[in-house]
Amino acid sequence: MKAMKKLTIFYSLLAVISLNSCNKTTPDPIPAPENIMNVLTTNAWKMDKITDLNGNAINVDLLPAQTKAFFGVNIQFSGDKTVRAIDPIARRVESGGTWDLIENNKTLYIDLTKDFKGNYPINKLTRSNMSLRNTMEMNGLKFEVNLELIPAL
Repeated sequence: MKAMKKLTIFYSLLAVISLNSCNKTTPDPIPAPENIMNVLTTNAWKMDKITDLNGNAINVDLLPAQTKAFFGVNIQFSGDKTVRAIDPIARRVESGGTWDLIENNKTLYIDLTKDFKGNYPINKLTRSNMSLRNTMEMNGLKFEVNLELIPAL
């Protein structure tokens, strides 16, 4: 009798867990194509941190000088596919260029300066966070990192 009661409780819990897991869906970290432009162009973005692929922040002092420079500017994407790096204090445009979505809207092509030019696969894009994959070179070694940007308010 006790064994039957334990089995009934076990199978009931198993059924509840199975039903709950069926309802959970993981949201796509990249919005639908018609919303990507709205998310990109609503506000300027600023570099929050650069992380390794495990999400560990890389010390800014260890980064190359050209990469450190992006921590001091806001990046503004415009609907006409232009992009500008803006000094947040002087409110002056430091550099400008173009941007586009490529590879089925999963990669952001940015041509802002020689140091910020290339294809950046989109890891995540929401109104509060943008994560782009990048290959950095330091001391002759290349490694993958995530550029973590947040809205510049």
